[in-house]
Amino acid sequence: MDDCHWPWAAIHWGILRTDSGVLNLDTLLLVQVCITLLTTALLVASACYTGSPSEQRWWAAGNLVVSLGLAMANMYGVPDIFNTILGYGMIAFGMGLVLRGLRVYCSEVPRWREAIVVTAVALLIPAYFTFIVPSLRARLCYSGFYFALLNWHCALTLARHGGWRGIVISVAGFTVLGLALFARGMNMVFHSDPADVPGSVVMGASMLAIPLAQVCIAFGLILMVMWRYAERLRKLSTLDALTGALNRAGLEIQGKRVGLRAQRGRRSLAVIMIDVDFFKTINDTYGHPVGDEVLRHMARILRLELRPYDLLARFGGEEFVLVLDGLNRDAAIKVAERLRARIELELVEIDALSVRYTASVGVVSSDEHGYDLIRLISAGDAAMYEAKRSGRNRVIGG
Repeated sequence: MDDCHWPWAAIHWGILRTDSGVLNLDTLLLVQVCITLLTTALLVASACYTGSPSEQRWWAAGNLVVSLGLAMANMYGVPDIFNTILGYGMIAFGMGLVLRGLRVYCSEVPRWREAIVVTAVALLIPAYFTFIVPSLRARLCYSGFYFALLNWHCALTLARHGGWRGIVISVAGFTVLGLALFARGMNMVFHSDPADVPGSVVMGASMLAIPLAQVCIAFGLILMVMWRYAERLRKLSTLDALTGALNRAGLEIQGKRVGLRAQRGRRSLAVIMIDVDFFKTINDTYGHPVGDEVLRHMARILRLELRPYDLLARFGGEEFVLVLDGLNRDAAIKVAERLRARIELELVEIDALSVRYTASVGVVSSDEHGYDLIRLISAGDAAMYEAKRSGRNRVIGG
């Protein structure tokens, strides 16, 4: 194969030996190949377990396809369409799969059209510079710029999602990889002879940067999944599975924060205790599924009254707690009365049954009982039981 028909990857990925460069490209090439294989194996292994998230499987599949594309692009003695065109297409398709996984992770709608367009562009432009207007230099410039843009697109997709604590490593990896590939494209712009590129400092530096970026990407993608699982476990440990409200552990953790915030801001802190009237009778008469639906129904009504910085917790079997920042006793009583009236008016419908229920409510404030959450809950509980003793379906301030 003559010089003007070298495989595109021979220069773009550094597959040329040079002894004159600042860095030994043969050694860096070996490192790059090993890192590519290891990171791909790591992603595949992390996705090969029951219950692995779909985004992790897309990342593993994408890296496998990219590795296959690189292998195709580095084959000698084969037709140009195989290594200079299909190789590009495979790499681009693999990047499309990785991008699809990123969109799934970011809760965006993944579209196959995106992967198809990415792959089509990667096939058509090299074909143009191979068969219609043959130019190795143009093809190598294109490869650097195009794959740099794909990596930056991946970084931007994650960056838009937010939550930098879990994604910063992957964003950095995609960004650095894009910069390395872009530098290669720019290097070709300033070299009229592609044979001069392998010995350049830019080529050596990019070959050093690419494996480091690959490690960052693979490590970051796995870490993203770990952070998400950790966050889910944290939520499960602090949320009530039936109603989605905080459980007692969650109330203790977050309630202290709300109390301290209100105290530092010198605002009142109100606690509303709410208990379903005759809940045992509902369970005995209609069955536990209806009782569970009553609790879910109450949680939905209470949640409608919450502001973003208020708390809702299921404190006991049929007992709920509202922690309201910035409300004094009188304002909280108005909120409680509004909730009591709404609960009394609404029906709980499950299957062919329609059930109506009421609630007894106790209201207390830090103005009378201080900011200690346990003390406020105890006082609110006493006020709530006073409402029950007074005939139920009423609000009592403590």
